[in-house]
Amino acid sequence: MSKPPVLRVVLIGMQNFHNDNDSKYLYGYIYLSITLIEYKYSYFVIKKVGDGLYRLILQRLASIVGILLVVTIGTFVLIKLSPIDPVAMKFNLVGATPDPVLVAQLREQLGLNDPWWQQYVRWLGQIVRGDFGESILYSMPVITLLSGALPNTLGLVSLALVMGIVVTIPLGMLSAKYKDSWVDHGVRLLTFLALAIPSFWVGLLLLYLFGVKLQIVSVTNTNGFSAYILPAVTLALWLCGLYIRRLRNAILEISRRPFVQGARALGLPEWMVFTRYIFPHVGLMLLPMMGVTMGAMLGGSAVIETVFAIKGIGYMMVQGIMARDFVLMQGYIIWITLVFIIINIIIDALSYWLNPKRRAAIQGGSYE
Repeated sequence: MSKPPVLRVVLIGMQNFHNDNDSKYLYGYIYLSITLIEYKYSYFVIKKVGDGLYRLILQRLASIVGILLVVTIGTFVLIKLSPIDPVAMKFNLVGATPDPVLVAQLREQLGLNDPWWQQYVRWLGQIVRGDFGESILYSMPVITLLSGALPNTLGLVSLALVMGIVVTIPLGMLSAKYKDSWVDHGVRLLTFLALAIPSFWVGLLLLYLFGVKLQIVSVTNTNGFSAYILPAVTLALWLCGLYIRRLRNAILEISRRPFVQGARALGLPEWMVFTRYIFPHVGLMLLPMMGVTMGAMLGGSAVIETVFAIKGIGYMMVQGIMARDFVLMQGYIIWITLVFIIINIIIDALSYWLNPKRRAAIQGGSYE
C-alpha cells in the first residue's frame, strides 16, 4: 500500500540515522515531521470546512430571494384586502374631512387605481432601491424611522440575552445536578411560571413595583441604560423559562455518554468535566435553536417596547397598526424578515463551523 507523500519523506529521512549518537537528532526530526504532517492535514481540513461554509452561506443568501418574494407578496395582498384607504387616512390624521374630488386626484397621482400587479411591481422596485415609502403617521421615510429604531430593539434583545444566560446556566446546572429533588422541582415551577405569565403583565407588575411603590426607577424615563433594565428583565424571564429546562435535559443527556463517564472515571475534577466535555457539546445542541429564539424575541419585543415606551421597531409597528399606517407596517415586516434571516445565517454558519456532525450531514457524509 502506498504511503502519503509527507509520511514517505519522514520514513526516508529516518533511514539516514544509523547510530545512537544521532538519537537526539532523530527525535527532533520525528517531532518536526509530525508537526508538518499535522499542519498539512489541518490546512486541508480548514480548507474543506471553509469551502463548505462558503457554499452554505451562498445557499442561505440565495434562499433570501425566495423568502422575501413570498413575504412581499403576502404582505401586499393582505394590505390590499384590508379596508384601509391610505389617502383617506392622511385626511383623518390631520383631522380634516376627506374631499372626494381631492381623494380621487391623490389616488390617481399615487397610482392606486392601477392594476394590483403593476402596484406590486412598482413597490417591489422601490424596495430593491431602498425606498420603503413614506410613513402616513410620521410623514417621514420608513427607512429613516426603522433604521433609527432598530438599534434600540437590538440593544434591548442583547441585554435580555445576557441576563438570560447569566441566570439560565447556574439554574440549569443546579437542576441537572439535583435531578428529581426538591431543587429540580422548584426550578421547574419557576420555568413554568416564566412561560405561563404573559410578558405584558410581568412588565406592568415590574413598573408598578419598582417604579411606583419602591421608586427605584423612573416610570417616565425612556432614555439611557437604566430605561432598558426592566424591559430586559421582562424579556429575559421568558428566555429563562424556555432554556433552563432545555439546558438541564441537555446536560443530563451528555453526562450519560461514554466519554463523559470515562473522564469522571479518570478522576478529573468536576469543573474540568463540565468545561471540557459537557458544555461544548451542550452548546452545540442548543445553538441551532438560538436562531428561532432570537427571531421570537425580536417579534415579542413589540409588546414590551409598548409597555415601557421603548421606541424600537416593535413600538413603531404597534403605532403603525393603531394608526392604520400600512406603509410603516409593510416596511416593518420586510425589515424584521431581513434581520431574522441574517441572524439565522450567522447561527447556521457557527453551527457548521463548530459542529463536525452538522458538517458531515450537510456535505452528505458521515461523522463516525
